[in-house]
Amino acid sequence: MTDPRELRNKRLNNEYRELMRINGSVIRIEPIGNAPYEKYRVTFNIRTFISPAPTYRNSTVCELTIPANYPVGAPTLVSKSTPPPWHVNWWQNGKWCFGGWNKEESLVNYLHRAARTLQNDPDIANPYSAANGSAVSFWNANKNNRRLMPCDTQTLPTLDAPESIMIIERDKPKIAINQSPEEKPKIDILPRSSDCS
Repeated sequence: MTDPRELRNKRLNNEYRELMRINGSVIRIEPIGNAPYEKYRVTFNIRTFISPAPTYRNSTVCELTIPANYPVGAPTLVSKSTPPPWHVNWWQNGKWCFGGWNKEESLVNYLHRAARTLQNDPDIANPYSAANGSAVSFWNANKNNRRLMPCDTQTLPTLDAPESIMIIERDKPKIAINQSPEEKPKIDILPRSSDCS
């Protein structure tokens, strides 16, 4: 039987490698302590609201902490920048209300969801489970105002995927999935050719 601590450490090491793959100018990730890392400083270089004026900040520094019972227990993300983000899903003490946690979710996906709330992406906010009740009226008044929301439209980093995947089957169309790091995947169905390239 495999030692649960060994499995946890393996998962933490894999999570670290994935986090370093998205580490860059939009989301800066710095491990704290010794491997396997249980704490990170995460700088989101994302324009976000910090008051209903609206007032903005271009960078938010957070601390990501992984609990002892991870992955069963959810990680926590707390803004160290003050004031905290002005969003229905960020507590006024700076803690992000992440919604649900599934132990299969990766830390990359977890940070991606947090980044989308910092961008005030209307598709991810949950005003019905408001951590910041004071922000609900602002959210409801502005959620459909495309000049305000989202307040940052940069493309968020994702794990690298192959630029092109081709599926070719005899007597059927050729399907090509093309993706560049800057855009969403695009699927083209190409006419069948006698060429296998």
